[in-house]
Amino acid sequence: MRRLALLLCLTSACAGPSVTTVRPEPPRPQPPTPVNAPPAPSGPAARELAPLPLQRVTSTEGIFTAEVEAVAAPRLTRHEGSTRLEIPLGTEAPLSCFVYERPIDAAGAVLAVAKAAQGHRGVTVRSLAPTEVSVVAGAPVMFVDMDYEVATSGERVSAGRLKLMVSASPELPLLCAHDEPGYARTFQRITTGLVTTLQVPGQPRTPAPTTELRALKLDGKLAGFEWRTGRSLDGGAQRTEAFSSLLLPGAEKGPRAEDRTITTVTDDAGQLLEQRHAYAENGGLTLQVTLRRERPPKPPRPTTGTTYRYEGRQGSRPLKGHFTSTPGIATEEMIRTGVRDGLLTGDAAEVTFHVYRPADNLAAPTEVVLRRMPAAGPRALMVTTGTITEEARADTSGALEWTERLLPEGRLTSERVHAVPEQGENDSRP
Repeated sequence: MRRLALLLCLTSACAGPSVTTVRPEPPRPQPPTPVNAPPAPSGPAARELAPLPLQRVTSTEGIFTAEVEAVAAPRLTRHEGSTRLEIPLGTEAPLSCFVYERPIDAAGAVLAVAKAAQGHRGVTVRSLAPTEVSVVAGAPVMFVDMDYEVATSGERVSAGRLKLMVSASPELPLLCAHDEPGYARTFQRITTGLVTTLQVPGQPRTPAPTTELRALKLDGKLAGFEWRTGRSLDGGAQRTEAFSSLLLPGAEKGPRAEDRTITTVTDDAGQLLEQRHAYAENGGLTLQVTLRRERPPKPPRPTTGTTYRYEGRQGSRPLKGHFTSTPGIATEEMIRTGVRDGLLTGDAAEVTFHVYRPADNLAAPTEVVLRRMPAAGPRALMVTTGTITEEARADTSGALEWTERLLPEGRLTSERVHAVPEQGENDSRP
């Protein structure tokens, strides 16, 4: 039975774009790298479809082209900032997708669908659980199951599962849903194929040469992902971007979503020039800050450190100020080098840096201390960032390939599951 036929109609604007996400180049097709694939279902939930004919899709505005499995041509409906595709599968319910024209917050987009469902008459969302993260066409993809109940006439309750997929491609983000029992592998196959072929018309640009996917798990269960990219700019400068999407269980108010983006630009000497931070909770932007290094005066005068200026907004409150850091704000590459050349060689028991964490301290740098933990392994570390302590493991290049810290909801682990190029193989980029 099709229980949420109008659900995706309510989400045409719910997965709003993140106003600070940088738009890198479009993706290049490549096989997915699955993490935590769900077990094979049985019974009615095991229904699947054989491959369907490929249908060519072209938006009338010339925004995108794609190919998708379907029994007939998909129907396209234009919305502000997005296009809805209704893809007929020959089953009771079509597969619905939204192609967005600007970057979206992946966790916030999924939570918005759950909130739209919860607002439906008689619907109660019971769980919202990521089942798999992968890399498809050079961008992170997350699959999520949303289990819900619908109160019908009398005391009867009908249960259902909405299958969701969100692609966090910065060029053409995608959100898909299918509300019909079974067809789990069919849904994954069709949406993965759509992501692979979805592109802006014309010659694709070169993807970022450095990418990394980390799986985020809460008490061992998949909860989200972190995606990192890096590329060279003119004059030897570098730009790296890291964004994370996390779905956390809630209490009275249900699940909550956290999406964070940090974009860093360094000069040809590896020193920080600019860093942009954006934090969103439950789909709403809560903090947006840009940090810039001030140029030293001419002629240079004796100073006690490097001065940085920050500007942005916290909710509706404007932010502006400056501070000085004696060692300077460290980049990931600086920390990686310090771990590799200091801790892993045994030359130092600990290394200390300054980083900028505006969500913890807006008007001052935060000290991060990394210590060797020989009893836990040759590359085991303890990392203390302000008041937060986490266990970590470094790879041979000094990059942290695994971390674990305690949240109010449980133990959150971050583990690298995909990297191009592989870390430690003659790669000096962060």
